[in-house]
Amino acid sequence: MEKVDFVIPINGLTPGRTKFEWRVGKEFFVSFGNTEIIDADVLVSVEAEKATGYIGVDCDADGVLTVACDRCLADLEIQVCPSFKLSLKYEVQSDEDANDGDREVICLPPDNTDFDMSQIIYDYLCLSLPIQRFHKDGECDCEVADRIGEDNGTDEASAENNPFAALKGLFDN
Repeated sequence: MEKVDFVIPINGLTPGRTKFEWRVGKEFFVSFGNTEIIDADVLVSVEAEKATGYIGVDCDADGVLTVACDRCLADLEIQVCPSFKLSLKYEVQSDEDANDGDREVICLPPDNTDFDMSQIIYDYLCLSLPIQRFHKDGECDCEVADRIGEDNGTDEASAENNPFAALKGLFDN
């Protein structure tokens, strides 16, 4: 599979709106050293609007990320659809300019000719995942879930290995 560059050519943009579309797959996350995401199929749509000294970037992503279920470790597909807006500016003159409404402001050096979106796309996709990732009730791999939930030994053996067993009955009179 060929390498996809998530680059907006700033010098090549004509005034007005320009659209870009990129497909994000497993290789994208592997290139960042992410082993948590098992598979991915996300379409990233970007619309860049160029004006004098300013570029507005509206980004919408929609697709599926596959991770391991926290309960049974089976593959779990999670629908993600983050959206974000950026303002690319060459200089920020004042604190007022640093806040651009609902847009994240990114200051670029004046000689910058390209803007690589890969780190930003990676960050937003990872942040769109929930902290706890598990199948809906009843959808986990029963065999693995049962093994994890099994008591591995008798009650006596468990009590011997339990460091808190000595505290049992401490407050009984």
